[in-house]
Amino acid sequence: MYRTIMHIDADAFFASVEQGFNPLLRGKAVIVGGKANQRGVVHTASYEARARGIRTGMPLFKAKAICPEAVFLKGNYEHYRAVSDALQEVYLQYTPKVEFTSLDDAYLDLSGAMHLYPSAEWVARNICDEGFKRVGVGLSVGVGSSKLVARIASGLKKPRGIVCLNPQEEQSFLSALPVDCLPGIGPVAREKLTDLHIFKIADLARLTKLIMEQLFGRNGIKLWELANGIDHRDVVPKIIPRQISRETSFEEDTSDLNLVRGTLQYLTERIAKKLREEELVCRSLSLKIGYSDFKRHARSESLPGPSNDGAELFRNARNIFEVFHLRRTRIRHVGVSAGNIEPQHYQRFLFDETTRRESLNTAIDEIRQRFGFMALMPADTLELKSKYRMDSHGYILHNPALTR
Repeated sequence: MYRTIMHIDADAFFASVEQGFNPLLRGKAVIVGGKANQRGVVHTASYEARARGIRTGMPLFKAKAICPEAVFLKGNYEHYRAVSDALQEVYLQYTPKVEFTSLDDAYLDLSGAMHLYPSAEWVARNICDEGFKRVGVGLSVGVGSSKLVARIASGLKKPRGIVCLNPQEEQSFLSALPVDCLPGIGPVAREKLTDLHIFKIADLARLTKLIMEQLFGRNGIKLWELANGIDHRDVVPKIIPRQISRETSFEEDTSDLNLVRGTLQYLTERIAKKLREEELVCRSLSLKIGYSDFKRHARSESLPGPSNDGAELFRNARNIFEVFHLRRTRIRHVGVSAGNIEPQHYQRFLFDETTRRESLNTAIDEIRQRFGFMALMPADTLELKSKYRMDSHGYILHNPALTR
């Protein structure tokens, strides 16, 4: 049986949300990413700005030179998250199998619910209409028998386009597309294929698995499957938590700040591991300190950018801790919370576009999975070794609360 997979992508999401919250911005060129005189790049541009040549990733100063009348905004994550939550409510009316891959796009598996509706196009039309009515954001929809086809189809008729493909026409649809439409084909891979005079997906599909493996290693087999329309990835329902926290009480109240810092680093490593397991990132970090007289201090700060890197999270936790005006009282409890959580969303390429940090974290996670969480730890956490017993899963804290 063929599946019915729908991919929904919000059009110019950040800019559309800003226009929805402020009607005076509608019809104007809106650029989200920062003020015109700030260093930085364009995160999202409205379609009015795109018509003037503004593109995502363009430096803000260049965008200002091209389109001086544009409205430049820093953006408001809370607004975007609220709109994303509202869209999620709309999607869940039609199927429980909804997988958000970022704030602005999602996969829906309608395979088990199609007997309830006239057609997939009818569902797409209703979702688009209701989504626009609720939050004023246009949606583009693609429907196919796989995630691959649905995602490519959703980008063909932007903005507010709907493309539904029958399973019988999917291979011919894919064959005519440029090879870099496939996920995993970045600039380096495209250049390599161009040298081999491979420009269309059809050209790639004609190669054998063996040749693809010789060209690209294990990723070559996956690319061959995608080029031939083979994509068995499931839509995995994913609920994005509001926060992930880790905290503990000390066995004895302490004034040893090195012990406190080591504990904070250990807790941030646990949070980072959980974020990466769920393919999530956080945008803010909170720290709380409990004293022996049961009074508490708490403080939250936004991160420079979304992250699931343990070292980066600890640097921010340590910075928050250093600005605490600590009381002359022993500390009994510490906790760290990651907030403003969203799906990790970046283009995964096959070659050197993968950043050093992502590669390092992947290697750390693989080693820990094989040899236990304690196989690799930051040196500062060794401070805990004299205080706590440990096993392969980690330190056995006096009063852990590692499930919040």
